[in-house]
Amino acid sequence: MVERRTAKPPTLSDVARLAGVSVPTASRVLNGGVRGAESGRREVRKRVNDAARALGYSVSSAAQATKDGRARTIAVLVSDIDDYGAATMIAGVMHAAEDRGLSVAVRTTRDDAAREVSLLSRLRGERHRAVVLATSRSTDPAREAALEARLAVLRDQGAGVVLIGSSELDYPSVTIDNRGAAARLAEALVDGGSRRFAIVSGPRDQITSRDRVDGFLDGLAARGIEVAEDLVVHAEFSRDGGYAAADALGRRASELDVIAAMSDTMAVGVIARLREHGVIVPRDVEVTGFDHVPLLGDILPDFSTVEVPLEEFGEAALQLALDDSAPASWDRHIALKASLIVRGERIAG
Repeated sequence: MVERRTAKPPTLSDVARLAGVSVPTASRVLNGGVRGAESGRREVRKRVNDAARALGYSVSSAAQATKDGRARTIAVLVSDIDDYGAATMIAGVMHAAEDRGLSVAVRTTRDDAAREVSLLSRLRGERHRAVVLATSRSTDPAREAALEARLAVLRDQGAGVVLIGSSELDYPSVTIDNRGAAARLAEALVDGGSRRFAIVSGPRDQITSRDRVDGFLDGLAARGIEVAEDLVVHAEFSRDGGYAAADALGRRASELDVIAAMSDTMAVGVIARLREHGVIVPRDVEVTGFDHVPLLGDILPDFSTVEVPLEEFGEAALQLALDDSAPASWDRHIALKASLIVRGERIAG
């Protein structure tokens, strides 16, 4: 009997040899480097892919997932998945991850410090390639120290750690200038004729909330307007928080020109509660936001808000988390640009 030999399957080395490139280059093209399917020069990608097809070589997803002991996943932590801003950021991370052949695992902290620490502790065993933390950071030293300790463990295990939003922690981050954008919105509203303001925002100890309130007050002060302390209302950074804040303002709401909510989601809650009190927006009082939920603009064509490039946060975060070939001079902090929409009109600059 003649022994029949089974043809040896093609290897990555075979593909590299046929394409005339190094094995690492072939691996980046086929397995997805930092830029996923766009890794490497176009001409090199074509040679490698043509060689793989000619040889019948296919990538083993199981081998990819285990070759360095790390899953082909990105973990994303947000406070509340029902929040429009968080949902849009998650979508941005997902799109950026798909381009790199990666999947996304989402965890919600419910803005609970103990749950946040617990979730980060559990991530240690999941071996994600990157952890993107998109929760509101606080000014509480004990909370931030506990968080930093868990992030340090994940970083030391090899995961890229990136924060979305302003923070005092020393990690790569993607932000916008919340304070500056809020100031510009306040100035534009005053320039449009408004004089009597109240401000509705998230908890005092949240950095994003603090920066937006301080910026809005800066902008009003630059136009010679002050806001009484009891007209700055802090509540949950949510629709329900906005609803409760409108209750706290009570009858004073109808005496105002503008109630400036420091998120569009809070603005929805404010508008809902005002309507129940018989106060109609924008006929009786104007309610503004921050973040830009397109649906609000559809319902209220003259709605004013700060448009934040929420989906762009995903691509920027994964660049910071995964681009280990970046030069030493590469900035660890990416500041994206926010823009204004004032009474339905997009404002340049």
